[in-house]
This record gives sequence, structure tokens and C-alpha cells, in this order.
Amino acid sequence: VSGQNEFDQSRRLVQEDVANSNIGAGYAQMLNFFIDPSISASILEADDGTEYDVFKVPLQYEMPIGDGGWQLAIRGTLSHASATNRFSLVDADLNEDEFIDGEWEADSGTLGAGLIIPAGDSLSFVVAGEFGISRLESTADYNGFISENFLAPIVDGVLFNWDTNARIVGLSGGFDYRTLLADKYDASITGRYTHSHIASYSESRDLDSFSEDTGTASIKADIRHPWGISLGKSPLFGVAHAGGTAFTGKNRDALGFTHFYELGYSIGLDISDRSHYLNSLSLGYQFNIGSDVDGYSILFGWELK
Repeated sequence: VSGQNEFDQSRRLVQEDVANSNIGAGYAQMLNFFIDPSISASILEADDGTEYDVFKVPLQYEMPIGDGGWQLAIRGTLSHASATNRFSLVDADLNEDEFIDGEWEADSGTLGAGLIIPAGDSLSFVVAGEFGISRLESTADYNGFISENFLAPIVDGVLFNWDTNARIVGLSGGFDYRTLLADKYDASITGRYTHSHIASYSESRDLDSFSEDTGTASIKADIRHPWGISLGKSPLFGVAHAGGTAFTGKNRDALGFTHFYELGYSIGLDISDRSHYLNSLSLGYQFNIGSDVDGYSILFGWELK
């Protein structure tokens, strides 16, 4: 009985520490990172050992409004993402076989609408709002006698092995700039800032709810150029990519990094003469580099008619 009381007291202390920490901001920032449509099919590893595996399918359809050049944009994003890390909650030098393998998985969907407002031949501004729902689950494997018999009863369900749903509401604004260089290079620069409010609901029993505001700022530059050759009857082209993504807000470093830069290249196929729905398809590779994180992205691109 005395031992059980000690476990119960230790568990209550852990719950109090979690309730008074900013761990909820970390969960919110993780979901914000997982649903941002500018980051897709990526693997990143932070310096603290956490590996993020993100796969997203962003879709956008645009339609004209009236005769002023304004357009209505309908956007949706589906994503599956995970974060994994190994934790040693006891002295690793003395107990190298004592560790916890933790994993967080999220399946998310968002839907939104916005306006594309022209400001000249090359520049346009974008404002949009979106709503989404995510399912976030934590799982853990406890390894070693101490982890299985002493740590698991204290932290299970509080730090690991829990689940929750979350509502996501976002507002974004930005610009698109497109121009033609040397009569054959299509150049585009896109800037976006998204402010998101993320709140949990239907949490598992011992998980505290969280409600956080977070933001993401990004800028991307693409230069598309023709290769001068064709695959079948479809012309080939290349696209050079460069950009950067940064998190904003007081808890912007909740994931162990605040920003990263992107550099990559894609090979594309112009199928506008052969498809009723698509202008082009492309496939590429991108390096993601930051002061506290690095990784890569596989780029899938398609341009709707």
C-alpha cells in the first residue's frame, strides 16, 4: 500500500509539472508543422534527436470572380505525419539499456477558402482562412527494468501513450509575384504568413487539454526553364527551388528548432496538350538545412488547368 501511495503521489507530481509547463505549446507547434501546406513529403532531424516524417497532399483550385481579375481559391490539405525520439529518463551512462522509444502520429485534414487580388500584371495578394481537424496519438515502448516497472506507472498516459483530437483554425495572408526573365525563364516568388489557433478536445483521461496560438512564415522562389527536349510529345522543363520557413510566437522553439532553409530542383513534364485537367507534372528533391535541424524533401508537383 505504501509503495502504491508513492507511485500515486509521483504521478500527481508529474501531472502537475506537465500542467504548469509549455508542453501543450509543443503539441500545438507539432500539429502546425504537420499541416502547413508548404512542407510536404519531408524528413527532418532536429539536434535533440527527434525525427519528423511528414507527408502532405495540398490541393488548390482557383476560379475567377467577376471581371476585375479577382479569383476565389479553394484549398484543402490532407496529411499524415510522425515524430519519434528515444528518451533516457535515468542516467544513461549507468543504465544504457534503460530508455523509452516515443512516437507521436497525426492524421489531419484542413479545408479553406481565400481571395487572390491582383495588383498589376505581375503581383497579387492573397488572404485566406481555413478550418481543420487532427487526430494526435502518442505511443511508447518502455525498455529496461526501471523503465518498465518504475517509470511507466508514473508517466504512462501523462507523457506517453495518450490520444487527443484537435481543432485548427487558421488565417493567412501573403503575396505572389510572377515574371518572365530573358523571355524563357518563368520566375515566381511566394510569401505567406499563417496564424493558427489549435485547441484539443476529447483527450484521453490523464492528458491535460491544450489551447495555443502559433504561426508560420515562409518565402519561396522558383525559376522554371525549358530543357529544349521532349519525352514523347511532352516538353521537359526544370525548376530550381529556394526558400525558407520559420515559426513565430513565444513558443516558436517548441520543436527544438525555429527555422530552416530549402534548396532543391525538380524535373517536370508539360502535358497541357494531352490532359483535360493538368498543365504539368513534376518530381524533385530538396535539401532542408537549419542551425538545429537538417533533412530533405521529395517534391511532387502538379499544375491544374
